[in-house]
Formats: sequence, C-alpha cells, structure tokens
Amino acid sequence: MKKIVLMVALVAFLAVSAVAFANPKGPSEDLKVSEMMKSSKKPPVMFSHAKHVKGVPDCKTCHHTWDGKAAPKKCSECHTGRKSGKKDNMKKTMHKKCKGCHKDFKKASKAAGPTSCKGCHKK
Repeated sequence: MKKIVLMVALVAFLAVSAVAFANPKGPSEDLKVSEMMKSSKKPPVMFSHAKHVKGVPDCKTCHHTWDGKAAPKKCSECHTGRKSGKKDNMKKTMHKKCKGCHKDFKKASKAAGPTSCKGCHKK
C-alpha cells in the first residue's frame, strides 16, 4: 500500500514539474502598456506579469489564442491599435479584458487590481 501511495505521489510530482518547466517564462519586469497603444493622452499603464501569474488561474485567460507550446504572442501583435473592425484595438481590449477581470475579482471578494482611470494611469 505504501508503495502505491509513493508511486502516485511521484507520478503527480513529475506531471506538475513537467508542466511548470514546459511553460515559457513570462517577462520578469513591468511592461508599459501605453507604449504598445501608441498613445500619450494619459500616463502609461505599468503591467506586472509576475503579479498576474500568481492571481490569474490560467495563462489562456489573457493569452486566449495561445496553443500552450511556443511563447505566447504579445497583446499588441494582434490588437494593433488600429480600428480594423475585426479585432478590438489595444485600448478597447485592455479596458474590456483587464478592467473587466479586476471588477470580477472584486465582486468575488478576491485581491484585485485597480478599476479607475487614475488607478491604472498613474503619473
């Protein structure tokens, strides 16, 4: 019986380790989202990938087109800032996706990011 429990624990450990090491490492430094948007109307938004990795349950929450193999695309690769009509531009995407997620976390009484303009666009 002890051997079976030990074997199950070992297999579970190896499976979790394989997934953890197979995922590409995200950026460790804060990113300036406003630079991606090519806008200077408001102060830049600083985005901490490290904080989001800890709080967001799944990488596909943000990287919705990611196949889980190669490094995920940056938001700005698809959401170019142009009003193409096919995909939301960066501003609309960030307000809908990021702010929406922060609001959902607040409603669920979880630690959440800011939802006000000045909360994200800090001087």
